[in-house]
Amino acid sequence: MRIFIFIITLLATASANASTMLLWSCHLLEGHTIEEVKAKNSAWLKAVNELSEYKVESYVLESIAASDMTAFRYIDVFENPVHWGQVRSKMEDGALDDIDSQLNESAKCQEASLYEASES
Repeated sequence: MRIFIFIITLLATASANASTMLLWSCHLLEGHTIEEVKAKNSAWLKAVNELSEYKVESYVLESIAASDMTAFRYIDVFENPVHWGQVRSKMEDGALDDIDSQLNESAKCQEASLYEASES
């Protein structure tokens, strides 16, 4: 019963003009470049979009002026919280383990936050 209420709550929070965004805060590891990160993120995006009927969008935010030029962010955009949960579940089952390990060779991500975004 709890799962049913949880799913209904998630569906109720999603609206036609809203999306769910996952923001990762990361740092390049020594000897790696942002170009490597972008290439690996493109491979991740292609693979993740094969997991679901909805499409994920993903962006790499590169620092152009910062006290730490190794810092960067990923923003992954999902259709709604349910879509994010579906992808997350498949990832936990190992669907993207190879690509995730490749991403972890280039960067370390210490923090992630999930947001509901809507136009204002």
